[in-house]
Amino acid sequence: MKHVVVCTAGHIDHGKSALVKALTGIDPDRLKEEQLRGITIDLGFAHLDLGDVQIGFVDVPGHERFVKNMLAGVGGIDFVLLVVAADESIMPQTREHFDICRLLGISSGIVAITKIDQVEPEMIELVREEVLDIVAGSFLEGADIIPVSAKTGEGIDQLKKSIHDLALSVPQRPANRLLRLPIDRAFTIHGFGTVVTGTLSSGEIQKDQEVELIPGGLTAKVRGIQVHGVIQNRAVAGQRTAVNLQGVELSQVRRGMVVTVPRVFQPTQILDVNLRLLATAKPLKNLVKVRFHHGTLEVLAKVALIGQDSLNPGASAYAQLRLDSPVFCLHGDAFIIRQFSPTITIGGGVILHPNPAKHKTTEKQVLEILQGLDRASLPEKIPILLTASAKKAISLSELNSLLGLPQQELIDLCTELAKSKKLVMIPAPVPILVLPQLIEDLKKETLTQVANFHRENPLQKGISKEELRKRIYLGLPPEVFRYCL
Repeated sequence: MKHVVVCTAGHIDHGKSALVKALTGIDPDRLKEEQLRGITIDLGFAHLDLGDVQIGFVDVPGHERFVKNMLAGVGGIDFVLLVVAADESIMPQTREHFDICRLLGISSGIVAITKIDQVEPEMIELVREEVLDIVAGSFLEGADIIPVSAKTGEGIDQLKKSIHDLALSVPQRPANRLLRLPIDRAFTIHGFGTVVTGTLSSGEIQKDQEVELIPGGLTAKVRGIQVHGVIQNRAVAGQRTAVNLQGVELSQVRRGMVVTVPRVFQPTQILDVNLRLLATAKPLKNLVKVRFHHGTLEVLAKVALIGQDSLNPGASAYAQLRLDSPVFCLHGDAFIIRQFSPTITIGGGVILHPNPAKHKTTEKQVLEILQGLDRASLPEKIPILLTASAKKAISLSELNSLLGLPQQELIDLCTELAKSKKLVMIPAPVPILVLPQLIEDLKKETLTQVANFHRENPLQKGISKEELRKRIYLGLPPEVFRYCL
């Protein structure tokens, strides 16, 4: 069975939760306050089995005060269900949620026009025209637009068919990638302990597996797994998953952490990115403070623009984000930025380097590196990542902490690059990767230092290996020193 996750999007009181309940029979408003007030405050969840595909729904709040909760739910979904009420049409959070979906690179979806039992047919057609205007030129151009009523049931079967057809057509998430489960909820169950939930965005997770929570570096053991309330021994990418963790307390876990494989990934506080500003935003000044959203995490960040002092509305630029606290990101991940105050969505983009050196924003080489990471093919990006990294030599596992690829796939890529002399792969328990130019420079400097030592110390036999290492190779892995000799 295929597993797909769908997220609702739209303005407050446009009937997102009622629609999810009409589709699934499950009320996604789980909080008592939500049920009393009749509005969604935090994320809600439901599921629908359609024979050969299982749909997991993430229902998000529509109120502007809770957009940060919406952002925690929309990451890692397969497509969006944009909800527009027939009695109000396009509203501010309709546009903001739609902008967020575009900035995150969501590539498909469906539009539901709700509450059609409350208006005349002419109004439904008017709303349809307004929907067509807003989605023109976007990923939703040409998407199904289905009028529905959660109250009478009209259009619900047609919407289910549309969801089913689209779910079958979206790409299956790769189960062979390394595990990433961004946590959107954490709680305790008496007799079981800490439970975390999230959308499994890549890889798989198994019962009794050892995992790590990043940022934080906590290790835990998977005591149990549930998918949509059913106990499982294993969950795969694309499933809404609850994981019972042994070895961590609830006080240690929070929304924004990621459950992943241990001893592979490193948190970071510096990111090189391609940043796009919304056309509706104000010009963005250099070094301005923003709210950075990635996965289920929100942190404060400063935007250091590369080679320019400001970014105009609707324009893109390369930038370095300097974060107030650590995050776990990979190359190619999408993110959102919101204005510090008032908190409105102003832009987003793609992470190019998850752990770069802190560099001067006027350096010409920095711009060339980021252009390469933005435009090159994956094999071509690997030498560029080495150039941009804070360390001159990195291990294969350190490279994978930037990319998150299956180990054998990465080994094959690096082996081919070594054959074509685009990098040097130095044998070690975990192979060391360096650029060929670094090896040439080190060899030349080694000969120079040996010659200088003999000229300055003619009565001595020669420079010791340890002295030579301290002069030239300090800070580099010992395997690089041995390789150059």
